[in-house]
Amino acid sequence: MRLIESIAPFYFVLILTEILYTYKYKLTFYSFRDSVADLSLGTLSRIADGVILLGIVFVYQSLQNLFSFEDFLPLSLVSYKSPYSWVILFILVDFLFYWAHRFAHEINLFWASHVVHHSSEEFNLSVALRQSFVRNLFIGIFYLPLAVFGFSAEAYLITDALNRTYQFWVHTRIIDKLPFWYELIFVTPSHHRVHHAVNPRYIDKNYGGVFIFWDRWFGTFEEEKEEPVYGVVKPLGTFQPILAEIHVFSDLFRDFRLTKNKREGILGFFKPPGFRPSDLPAYPKPRPVSPYSFTKFYPKGKETNGFRFYIISQFVITALSSLVFIKTYGKWTYFEISVFTYVIVFSFYSLGKVLNSQTDVKRYELAKWLFWILIAGYFAL
Repeated sequence: MRLIESIAPFYFVLILTEILYTYKYKLTFYSFRDSVADLSLGTLSRIADGVILLGIVFVYQSLQNLFSFEDFLPLSLVSYKSPYSWVILFILVDFLFYWAHRFAHEINLFWASHVVHHSSEEFNLSVALRQSFVRNLFIGIFYLPLAVFGFSAEAYLITDALNRTYQFWVHTRIIDKLPFWYELIFVTPSHHRVHHAVNPRYIDKNYGGVFIFWDRWFGTFEEEKEEPVYGVVKPLGTFQPILAEIHVFSDLFRDFRLTKNKREGILGFFKPPGFRPSDLPAYPKPRPVSPYSFTKFYPKGKETNGFRFYIISQFVITALSSLVFIKTYGKWTYFEISVFTYVIVFSFYSLGKVLNSQTDVKRYELAKWLFWILIAGYFAL
């Protein structure tokens, strides 16, 4: 987690560089409101990571104490001092990530925690930061076997951070295909554009994080041939970050409530995305799409510089407040943590209403500012 935080400024430098490049060459690879939603979701995920990773590490270390095979393995496989152990761990992490990622696309409950990352209709470096607040809870479960093989929690976290760092740069449309040998072994922007596309031939393909040969071996590889259209089969249709987090969970619980066949309602959580109980109307099947006919979601109305400045200022204030919270919450009471978390979540919810240009936005923004004034007064005492 510290590694991710230390290189976060580099992420933003690369995002800014990509934005300037697209502006210079008049490329429409960025949507202002979509990028703010991306960064809002990234901020929410970092807040949740502080708690979730503590839980994952506790379970990881407990499992290692109970069931570790470390004593039966050559020391060179798990020792910090051995370069072979880091190479083996790096490959194992990516192998486990491949299966975690694949299950995240093939099981509804896991898809609900991953769809956040795919629901943007853009594809750029800011989308890489668009993560679910429960991402690490889900991914961490798949990494637990590493504990049994004797790899320390610290080594696992460092290697996972390196894996995620690699995945950041492949979220771009600027880089075309790379040399053949590189495309054969490693995940590239071309491979990952396919993964994020809703073109029928591209759906559920290219799951690898660093190495693409997992997909080649396990039958999930697809080469980029036609221009991708990005998003999800059932479009989100909003820039509301809180709705992006919960909408599939909401759909699953709604279907469970509506269906008379409760067995199918429960099974729906573990079926592939698109499944609905037999007594409910089926979702439409994916249709051929084209970037020339596909209509992206964007609220109507004039987008002035003042409007953009207000959105940026509100995001920066909320994001910086979130950063202070992440760095200091260990010194707070449970009551303070609960209240501050609620206000941050509410602030991003209200920001989503601004991004959507909703008619009731003023009362939510007024309520948000009232909350922040009360919090400022509380901590000033």
